[in-house]
Amino acid sequence: MVKYLFGISFLLILFGNPSYSQKVILGGNNAANVKVSSSDHWKPLFWKDSASSRNTLNGSGLNYDLYDASRFLCQATLGANLQEIQRTSLMSKDAWIEEQFKVNPRYMSVELDKVYKEVLDWYYLNGGDSTNQPGLYWNQFQYAWWNLNMTNQDKLRQRVAFALSELFVISINADIGSYAVGLANYYDVLTRNSFGNFRNLLREVTLHPAMGSYLSHLNNPKSNEEENIHPDENYAREIMQLFSIGLYELNIDGTYKLDSLGNQIPTYDQNDIKEFAKIFTGLSFSAIMTNRWIDTAQFGVDIYLGDLTKPMRMFDEYHEPGSKYLLNGFVTPARQNGMADIEMAIDNLFNHPNVGPFICKQLIQRLIKSNPTPAYVARVSRIFNNDGKNVRGNMAAVIKAILLDPEARDCDWLSDPKNGQLREPILRYSQFASANELEQYYGRFWNTGYEFLDNAGQLPFASPTVFNFFSPFYKPNGPIGDQNLVGPEFQIHNSRTSIGFINQVNNWALYSYVFYSWERDDPYTTLVTTELEALARDPEALVNRLDVLFTHGNLSDRTRSIIKNSMTTLTGGDYREDRVRLALYLIMISPDYAIFK
Repeated sequence: MVKYLFGISFLLILFGNPSYSQKVILGGNNAANVKVSSSDHWKPLFWKDSASSRNTLNGSGLNYDLYDASRFLCQATLGANLQEIQRTSLMSKDAWIEEQFKVNPRYMSVELDKVYKEVLDWYYLNGGDSTNQPGLYWNQFQYAWWNLNMTNQDKLRQRVAFALSELFVISINADIGSYAVGLANYYDVLTRNSFGNFRNLLREVTLHPAMGSYLSHLNNPKSNEEENIHPDENYAREIMQLFSIGLYELNIDGTYKLDSLGNQIPTYDQNDIKEFAKIFTGLSFSAIMTNRWIDTAQFGVDIYLGDLTKPMRMFDEYHEPGSKYLLNGFVTPARQNGMADIEMAIDNLFNHPNVGPFICKQLIQRLIKSNPTPAYVARVSRIFNNDGKNVRGNMAAVIKAILLDPEARDCDWLSDPKNGQLREPILRYSQFASANELEQYYGRFWNTGYEFLDNAGQLPFASPTVFNFFSPFYKPNGPIGDQNLVGPEFQIHNSRTSIGFINQVNNWALYSYVFYSWERDDPYTTLVTTELEALARDPEALVNRLDVLFTHGNLSDRTRSIIKNSMTTLTGGDYREDRVRLALYLIMISPDYAIFK
């Protein structure tokens, strides 16, 4: 048998001829120069595969490249199947990223339009009343989000857009939740700017009516002392606290600057909020929807009539006049118009030294790990400050730096106890759906996600507040918090959501119910196990495949044994299908999968 002759052959090659001194690395490129002989090519009963003698040294049986590609795609996409893992394993990471930069983006508004046309067709085919057409709500946005991300090629852009949606938060738990068109158009802003410039992103977010509605600078009027009216401070506060500079002054590596007494130094105070609030006055809809009451856009039009697909415009008669005293001693001219004020305010924030470390560290947390070292943050922040071509805020350069940094790529970090993160529930969901074969009668991957939100606590644009589902500074009780480390995702991981997620996995793996919509008689999107069943006769082979798909070579011996032993007890009836479903269930609820490293 090959496995017994392997060691002997290797020794004979190395020591049988004293003049032979070349170092041979198992699985290395130079193994091709070594001749290996064996008495047998082992082949399991009823299997097409065999263990050829030449594979004992050439590394063809090793899965490292697949594990490495799988881990990379977990960071850079919302999920990948075996074919994409295999394709990526043959490329450099740099080449894959450059390829993704060139892929044409898909936009949620276009996808939503397709969804709504089908919703209407479905509605009429099922006897719907033409005088009472269905509206476009948050659930149709979810249909579009899931269908796009299950069928798209712009994998990296969509992954970054989702990360940005957790920084520049709007939520369906507000009036905007009833307007899928506004949700989709706002998501397009994040998608379009994922590889663009951060200043453009900050400007477009500021002027989007969905954000204006959510953080109340839409129809924000100038001061009127007689009527006790003062500019709304909501957006002024959050654009600083959450969208650009954070609460405290930072070094380039994300650590806090300290004053002479060792205290953190605030980046702004209440007076700064008041001054920025003056900046964001006078904005309202630039266009209106067709209606029977008004014909043209005007200040004060509310969300029920406004066009949520066009940036807000400035109505200068409602804009706070005079100079505004912004950060770092900058003062706007007294007699300029409102949009000029906004442009200067965006510049004032964009050029603040905090933006690089504040934003880059959070992007690292979303894509790579919860506790990046200061050195990692500094390396990426420097790219934000200058991409090498004297451009500040180049998001494509920042994302590339994050993904290719040694701290994201080098295997040594896998053994560092401070490395890793708890996978977000929604990413576990999208990764499961992407890795497996799914089937839907009409070929559409529509999903409300409502049951998942209720059980696991997360869904795109469903954050309970502007502070996202979890804080980047959250420290869970126990060993993580005791070491002064953060674990943001643990903020929504509790006794209810942990069990709720397990129940969701049970629905996917054991009952095949992966996606469902709220459209009448629309069939579920279901799990197909056929391809994996071919491996299920040998528990080891099936577990190896799942390790490639989900745990990237990090499946522990303990978890591997539990899954294999559990499968081995299933021998009767459709035992292969049963083994696949049980193995999927167990790996998805395992700690090896829950913690990504």
